[in-house]
Amino acid sequence: MKGWKLLLVQPLAADGVSPDGDPVLVVDHLGAGRGDLVIVSSDGKHTQTIIGDPHTPVRWSVIGIVD
Repeated sequence: MKGWKLLLVQPLAADGVSPDGDPVLVVDHLGAGRGDLVIVSSDGKHTQTIIGDPHTPVRWSVIGIVD
């Protein structure tokens, strides 16, 4: 995990404003900034590919930044 940017992300309800559940720690390889609305994935295989480590315990990653 050395050198990877981590974000603490708050999932939102369908209204796009209300918090929904607990915050999640995600790997960000796209360069999201504070306050950006992001799309995340819980696909551990995808995160392993991004990081390049098939044994990483990290599951969540940013897969998109909403314009």
